Amino acid sequence: MISISPSRRAERKEKLRSEILAAAGKMFADRGYEAVTLREIAKEIGYTHAVIYQHFPDKSRILAELSRETIGLMIQNFDAIAAQYLAPKERLFATSRGLIQFCIAHPQQFRNVFFGPENRNGVRAGQYIDDLGAPLFARFVQLFFDVAKDEGLPNKDDVVIAHTWWFTIFGLATLFVIQGVVPGLSDQTLVIDQTIATLWAGVQAVPRLPKSAITKRSGRSRASKR
Repeated sequence: MISISPSRRAERKEKLRSEILAAAGKMFADRGYEAVTLREIAKEIGYTHAVIYQHFPDKSRILAELSRETIGLMIQNFDAIAAQYLAPKERLFATSRGLIQFCIAHPQQFRNVFFGPENRNGVRAGQYIDDLGAPLFARFVQLFFDVAKDEGLPNKDDVVIAHTWWFTIFGLATLFVIQGVVPGLSDQTLVIDQTIATLWAGVQAVPRLPKSAITKRSGRSRASKR
């Protein structure tokens, strides 16, 4: 009988685990998480579904691992880009551009994380994603604060403005993933650069709505829910 060394066994186990994640990731992105079963994932890689249970207890754990991997790659991408620029403003522009380009280059991973099921093991998708992406968002907010301080912007520690920048960049990335192209434009970078330039002009000219306006709006919102 030929024995398999522990290192070889671990290597095979990791290879199979990677195959499961790769197959599941593609199937989730192509057909939607809810439409895919563990049996179908197993069939795709040529194994029985019992083998998958040796690596993942259920389908949600596969999605969780895929999500962690994607967010991890986004953080690595952010850090690598940020390290190339000394000036905070240049880092902000470059990392904003880099986030969009990452999403465009990895639409399958993006869809799995952000277009997945609303309920993820009893946690709403928004909270689930916020918790998972907290390290990335914290980096972004701190960078935005550094830029505001370095450039002398008003409200240097205003997280509302940081959120506005983040959601605009993230929203554009989502549109690119969904739509793929910009009608009438062959170069996506033109829209990306124009968006960043417009955001920058905006935070300089209109730093934030008056607090009184925000209070009134939130008050009306609460009243409408009653």
